Amino acid sequence: MKRFTLYVLMAFTIVVMYACSHDTMPNEESNKESKENSASNVPVKIPDDLFVSTKKNETISEDEMKASIKKYMDYSHVIDKEMETIVYEYEDATESDREKLNELIDQGKKNDANFNDFISNNSIPDDYKEPSKTIYEFVSSIRGILTQFDEEIVGAVENGSLTEITDFASEHFTRANGRQQLKIEKFLDEKKIKTTYFDE
Repeated sequence: MKRFTLYVLMAFTIVVMYACSHDTMPNEESNKESKENSASNVPVKIPDDLFVSTKKNETISEDEMKASIKKYMDYSHVIDKEMETIVYEYEDATESDREKLNELIDQGKKNDANFNDFISNNSIPDDYKEPSKTIYEFVSSIRGILTQFDEEIVGAVENGSLTEITDFASEHFTRANGRQQLKIEKFLDEKKIKTTYFDE
């Protein structure tokens, strides 16, 4: 449950911090300190082990399914960890930081789309069909919490619209919640798929 709890707390911490930051005007000294603590001072890398498959209308073996799930989830874990570095410092992020974040978001979306195409356009083992879909929805929704807060949550805070925040939470947390995580972890254990995704 650690990973899901982390993202829930992170998303709503960002909302509170962003809202509070608009109540005060930073002075020159605090501005300087913010820039020194910017995420750009923390090395952020764009991992290159993206999940890719050109297969279509093929029968996928169980071994290939296991390897595909592992690669998809492991890459997602690396991408999300790199994104966290910037998101936690988003208020003080430089233009360079935000460009890095956008690149990470693009890579995450490609990873999600490639995996979804793979499980949708091929014949995969029956006992992997529903769990693979659940894994895709969980992982892509967790990333949605990270990637959409700027447009949706921050905008909602500025507009004072709690309804928009509630809608945002409902959209993602119906597919990414503790219950779904337990289902995924149980499936991974049963199939002996080792992934770093739920690591701290």
